[in-house]
Amino acid sequence: MKQEKGFTLIELLVVIAILTVLPLVVVSDFPRIRLQFALSRVAHTFAQDLRNTQDMALSSTDFTDQFGVPQPISGYGIFVDMAAQDKQYIIYADAYPGNRQYDQLDFVVKTINLATDEPGVVIKDVVNTENQQASINFIPPNPDIDITQLTGLNRSVDVVFALETDAAVTKTVSINTAGLIEVK
Repeated sequence: MKQEKGFTLIELLVVIAILTVLPLVVVSDFPRIRLQFALSRVAHTFAQDLRNTQDMALSSTDFTDQFGVPQPISGYGIFVDMAAQDKQYIIYADAYPGNRQYDQLDFVVKTINLATDEPGVVIKDVVNTENQQASINFIPPNPDIDITQLTGLNRSVDVVFALETDAAVTKTVSINTAGLIEVK
């Protein structure tokens, strides 16, 4: 008897079934995968914004306002207020020497709005602070790091980002008063 090489009809149908089901599994989970990448991007962007703000404080340069006029400042910082707005944070130049926190007298360098930049991601919590807000201020020339609203003997603040649709999926950015920035 002569044996011919080839595929049986059943083998061919099994391969077609696998090739049909595999893309369906991947495509059906794509929105969740996209949101998880967005969450990671937000956490790493926030950590990078902290590092950039720290670098601005190290440079000890004046802030140039919207009219092109250099303004003396006492540092730079990031302000997070979970109670007022869970989808934005502010990078600011501290115009008032000595207060080491964000207030209405300070210059806003940039407002980061998660609703437009990364829809589906929110600030879930600001841990180790009173009132779920923190002003992380870098004061030149060292730069010294001052975190307002810390509770008790805490020396760090954790900013927790989460998915709007699933608050159990989180990324945390931690910064302490020594300047260590971690993404967990």
